[in-house]
Amino acid sequence: MSAPEEASTEIERVLRRVASNNAGPGGPPTSPRSPGTAWASGTLLLAGAVGILAKVGGVLIAPGMRGIAAQGTVETTEILTSALGYTFAAMLVTLASAGAFELTRSTRISVLVRGIVVAVCGLVIALVSPAVVQKLHPFAAITLSIVASMIAFVAGITAARIPHTRALGAVLVLLSLSGILRPNAWGLVALAGEHASLTLFNVGRILGTISVIVQCVATLLVAVWLAMRSRTSRIFANGAVVLGFVITYVAARNIEDPSSTIAILRASLLQVATTSVSRSLSSVAAFLIPASLLLAVVALAQRRFPPAITVSFALALLSQGSFDVPLQALAITAAAMWTLLAMADDRAMWTTLVATKRTK
Repeated sequence: MSAPEEASTEIERVLRRVASNNAGPGGPPTSPRSPGTAWASGTLLLAGAVGILAKVGGVLIAPGMRGIAAQGTVETTEILTSALGYTFAAMLVTLASAGAFELTRSTRISVLVRGIVVAVCGLVIALVSPAVVQKLHPFAAITLSIVASMIAFVAGITAARIPHTRALGAVLVLLSLSGILRPNAWGLVALAGEHASLTLFNVGRILGTISVIVQCVATLLVAVWLAMRSRTSRIFANGAVVLGFVITYVAARNIEDPSSTIAILRASLLQVATTSVSRSLSSVAAFLIPASLLLAVVALAQRRFPPAITVSFALALLSQGSFDVPLQALAITAAAMWTLLAMADDRAMWTTLVATKRTK
């Protein structure tokens, strides 16, 4: 074995020892000022799995069943998707609250960032609470999207400074921009309808189009990150993108006698093509729904990497850059909190370095 290979092997051995949960006396222990994230691994993975099921039922299936499936089937599906949605919301609130508690104990992150993130996290939960019993007022929904975008932006900028959370931080920043643009887009379009203003309508459509482009870039960034983890991950990430395209294409085809499954899928995806999105990008907006869900599944399957990172990727994808929706605002909030915890956790950093080195 050559000298460079021996050095590489030795480095990998040291990294494994540092990343081990039971590091020996020779390995540097985790700093007491570094918040641990390993204790929540199971909860994070379970929340990600429940979130994917809730989004599949609540976005791809239930909306398109009305008027197509039998009334009893529609009611049963809505009950199941509602139960999954409420379970997912409860888990997100728990994760966000636990993340806020852990952040208050960390000295690896500046006091200003911790103060902003923890305070805004509480504000997001407070704004989401009324949605449990009633639909949010449009003004409350816009406020929620702005606040959730703020926490995603602050966490993203902070996490982007550290190598092992840089890609995740960039995704959070991009989605925060999408979260700001989207409610302003449909707000201007609605205002244009009230005042019969073509200028406001065009501006709203432009903002909506930009928000979809930004969300698309964030989704592709996640796909690239996943594809670079390993050869198997590359296959599944590329497959997720291709399968998302196939699902969108099949649902959008004009066929004379579509099956009930295709009809339901088409009806669900057509709801994405709102007036705030240009007609040329409505199909892209529809494609991002199945693609994001499939990429979230691939992210959860990355067992070599810390769940605080992989689940944060999945939750960011599930938020879809649309934070006026309470469940999606909670998803991006939880993703932001645990991204910061992963950034400040030495063990998560070393585990990521080991996993990255083993894939090269």
